[in-house]
Amino acid sequence: MVEEQVSSFSVSCLEEMVVSITKKELSMITCIGALLGGIIGLFQGFVTVLIG
Repeated sequence: MVEEQVSSFSVSCLEEMVVSITKKELSMITCIGALLGGIIGLFQGFVTVLIG
């Protein structure tokens, strides 16, 4: 049933859906990466201050 529905979409419609989903996912990955990078940087700074 899903295959029939996907087959009925035009190529441009499918491309638009894939691009929109990809944009959302990549922006979420970027935000999570920035958050993790900030946390790791702060932790590394604190450890450096404590050790040095």
